[in-house]
Amino acid sequence: MDSGRPACNFSNMRVDHLVWYCADLVEGGRYFAERMDRGSAYGGVHPGEGTANRLLSLSDATYLEILGRDPAQAEANLAPEIRSLSGSGLYHWAVGGVDLSELRQKAIAAGFARSDLVTGGRALPNGSWLGWKCFGIHNHGFGALVPFFIDWMDSEHPAKTAPRGGSLAGVEVFSPQAEKLRNLYGILGLGISVTKAVAPGFSATLESRSGQHVLRMFDPVPQGYVI
Repeated sequence: MDSGRPACNFSNMRVDHLVWYCADLVEGGRYFAERMDRGSAYGGVHPGEGTANRLLSLSDATYLEILGRDPAQAEANLAPEIRSLSGSGLYHWAVGGVDLSELRQKAIAAGFARSDLVTGGRALPNGSWLGWKCFGIHNHGFGALVPFFIDWMDSEHPAKTAPRGGSLAGVEVFSPQAEKLRNLYGILGLGISVTKAVAPGFSATLESRSGQHVLRMFDPVPQGYVI
C-alpha cells in the first residue's frame, strides 16, 4: 500500500525502533493488541530505570517498543522527564544500519556536541543477553525530533524475536526551523523530509490488517533519551 509518506529507509539507515510510552504497560500492550495483527511480547525490565517494555515487530529490522512503569521499582528511579509525562505517545526513536564510529566522525567534523559510543545491555526474561552500542548528538535544540543511533552488535535484533504485528508505513517530521533540521539530518545521512510547521512534531504510521494507525509524539516534544 502506498501511504504517500516518506519511505522508512534513509540511505543505508533505517528506523530501528519507535519508543511509545504509556505509564501502565498492561494498558499500552492492550492498546496495540486491539489495533495490530498480533499482541506484543513482554521484553523485560530496565533495572535502575523504573521501566519495563513490551515489543512488537514491524519488519525483520524495525520494531515498536512499548515502554511503561515497572511496578517493582521505585518511582524515583524514573528519569524526571518520563515521570512528568501525562498520557501516552511517542517518546523517542532510534535509527540503525549505520557505522557508529563513522557517524561520530561526521558529527565531530560538523562541530556537533556528541556522546561517546556507549555500550550497554541487559538480561532478557529467557535468560539470554541483549547487548547494544549507542550514539547521540547533543544541544541541537530539536529534542526527540533527532533520533539516537544504535548497533545491536552480536545480539539478535529484537525485531526478529518479537511477534510480527504489522509494518511501519512512514514517518513525518514537522518543525518551525525546518531548514535547520533538514541540514542537520543531511549531515547525519538521514534522507527524511521535514515539513515547516508552526509547532514541532513527529508522527509514525503503522499498518495492520485493520488499516493505518498514526502514532504522534508527546506535545511538547520531549528531549527523549540523551545518549
